Amino acid sequence: MGWGIVDGRGSHYAAVAHGVLRVRADLPIAERLKVLVLGLRRVIAEHAPREAALEEVFYGKDVRAAVRIGEGRGAALVVLAEAGIPVTGYANNVVKKAVSGGGRAQKERVLGMITRILHLTESPETLDASDALALALCHHQRRGITREAGGVSPRIAAAIAQTRAKPTGRGASTR
Repeated sequence: MGWGIVDGRGSHYAAVAHGVLRVRADLPIAERLKVLVLGLRRVIAEHAPREAALEEVFYGKDVRAAVRIGEGRGAALVVLAEAGIPVTGYANNVVKKAVSGGGRAQKERVLGMITRILHLTESPETLDASDALALALCHHQRRGITREAGGVSPRIAAAIAQTRAKPTGRGASTR
């Protein structure tokens, strides 16, 4: 489970911290959820976030995977509720559009945009961590931080425009 904390003031964003809570796949589901719960409680105790954003449940063909994701999301919701932290859910395509300008952006593009927008010296170590930072950025935008007509802050709009202006090196245009 990726997690990310972003501080936002006006149209300026800064990554406070990010990481991944890892569990061993061979543990029973109850033990895996316990590891996630304890890890998330540590993150909350250390960083004291005021709000949280989670990815909404999506529908896929693999029902077992969807159930496991739902169980993890449920555990996170309980921990956040215990801490009194309000939670907002966002669909995956809404998050992608908020940080990359396109709702169908590949995870690698989201990673690149997160690195650029947050002026990170190194990209997040995993796609789960960059997705969590993307959720945090999306939440800052959606809750009313300065937006342009396109629904993104001026800083993110500039980063998107700069990325679009660069050749991809693969002979394909980016949209």
